[in-house]
Parts: sequence; C-alpha cells; structure tokens
Amino acid sequence: MGPDGPADGDDRVDRGEGADREDEIVHRRIEPKAGDADYRLLRLIAEVEGIDVTELPPIYDRIDHLVTKMYENPPSPEAQAQLSFSYAGYRITIDQDGKVSLIKIADGLPPE
Repeated sequence: MGPDGPADGDDRVDRGEGADREDEIVHRRIEPKAGDADYRLLRLIAEVEGIDVTELPPIYDRIDHLVTKMYENPPSPEAQAQLSFSYAGYRITIDQDGKVSLIKIADGLPPE
C-alpha cells in the first residue's frame, strides 16, 4: 500500500523457472483516466520499489505526458493501444484499460 492508499487492481508477480528479481514481471492496474494518470503510475512504481514517489526521477523528462494523453482522448477499445518505455530501471507497458506491466531491467534508480 502506498502513501495515497492501495494501488489500483491486482498485485500479481510472474516469475519464470529459476527466476531472480530481474526476471519478475509485476502486473498492476491504474485508473484509466486522464487527470493525474502520470502520478498514479509513479505511485505504483514507488510502491513496487518500496520508496517514496519523490525519490523517483522526473518522468516528464523521459516521456512527457504520454500516459495522461493516452487517456485524454482514448482510441476505440478495438485498437488495444499500448505504450511501452523504459524508466527508473523498468521496462513499462501500459494499455488503454490501465493494465501495467513492470519488468525490472536494471538495479537501482538511474542517476539524474
């Protein structure tokens, strides 16, 4: 549970055979609404890392407001739109329904 309450959706972690931390895929969900979608994603990442959201590097320098923009005027459900990017040591995929997958690709947070 984060400082602003629990993350939305399920708390699922998939591990392959003989998996270590870097083989984990964390599946969560954020509310698919514009407004503060970027912040909800940051909260989720901070919760997974066990840190405060203020310890994360600025997301806007990396992806601007793409997460929020995806929810401002979403495509039709048939589009099955996804956004994938790397941030804070994770490969992140988020879809238009708010499903988020986090794959750890690096230890620790990158230097600012």
